[in-house]
Amino acid sequence: MNLNLIEDELNKLKTENNLRTLKTYSDNLLNLSSNDYLGLNEDILLRENFYKKYPNLPLSSSSSRLITGSYSLIMDLENKLEEIYKKPALVFNTGFDGNCCVIETMANKNTLILSDKLNHASIHDGIIHSGAKLLRYRHLDLNHLESLLLKYENEYDDILVISETTYSMDGDEVDLKKLTSLKDKYNFQLMIDEAHSYGVHGYGIAYNLNLVDKIDFLLIPLGKGGASIGAYLITNKLFKEYLINKGRKFIYTTALPPINIAWNLYILENMNNFKNKITALEDLRVYTKNKIESLGLETISTSQIISIIIGTNEKTIELCNRLLKKGYLLYPIKEPTVPRGTARLRIGLNPHITKEQINNFMEDLNYELNSIL
Repeated sequence: MNLNLIEDELNKLKTENNLRTLKTYSDNLLNLSSNDYLGLNEDILLRENFYKKYPNLPLSSSSSRLITGSYSLIMDLENKLEEIYKKPALVFNTGFDGNCCVIETMANKNTLILSDKLNHASIHDGIIHSGAKLLRYRHLDLNHLESLLLKYENEYDDILVISETTYSMDGDEVDLKKLTSLKDKYNFQLMIDEAHSYGVHGYGIAYNLNLVDKIDFLLIPLGKGGASIGAYLITNKLFKEYLINKGRKFIYTTALPPINIAWNLYILENMNNFKNKITALEDLRVYTKNKIESLGLETISTSQIISIIIGTNEKTIELCNRLLKKGYLLYPIKEPTVPRGTARLRIGLNPHITKEQINNFMEDLNYELNSIL
């Protein structure tokens, strides 16, 4: 471990405005960076009712799932998931662990993985750990994906295609019906990540389109619309059993605490009661996107995540700092998270944000954009 090289690398990140730091912000700011898309974390009544139903729960599971960590609540949660999705379920501690574990356990050097170019880092890490052959298709370009399938279908018996439903940087979405029709045609295995669509679309886009049965590995992380921590894997009985026995990120970790599992179960059981929140979020999304376009700005978003490309890291940071002084919490999304020259503002909406707040924000955004660009 060369300390000089580490220091040089950090200095290089500082020079390029790429250094990541940890910050705390005032609660008085209008938070436009949150992933709490339904505002469940801010719903005081929901929280009070939860504590009434589940008082005095333990704060630790104190064990891994294969020792004493498969307590009754976590088994109830997996049973409830199977009841809803009509397939076996397995709970992971995080979405990152879930994605990584599934891919590194189920794929190997004989597997060809076709992955959307903008898939999450957890997916990419899992692919690297698996040793599989990786080819990345152009973002959401299912015609390019099909051309790769045509080229390699006779060369590989084991092909895994991986996509997210909603992408976190631009808020664009996959055509899941078309993707599953390709699966029917080419008979590959399919893995889908619903991190940014669970909650926003109730039980998820795959569930709403009645496509769960066509997806081999449906991963549902809970840190966004689920207002929690953990992840659900919806798969078949054979794959679930194999992951329990071979999945290192499942085996060698302490299970989530009962209080977290109870909250996840409570959200799942109440999902149909959030329809007003979902409708309000969609209304706010349309309103906000129209406001952005009225300023002459462009966004390719079709979801509650709306990004506005600014350009350089430096200008994006400056814009966020100016907006911060006016009471808006927006975190700049910078290179290398996004390609060079496409640093952006990323707006995350939730139904607690009012149209009046959006109007004020757009007015201030327009003023500051004209000042720095």
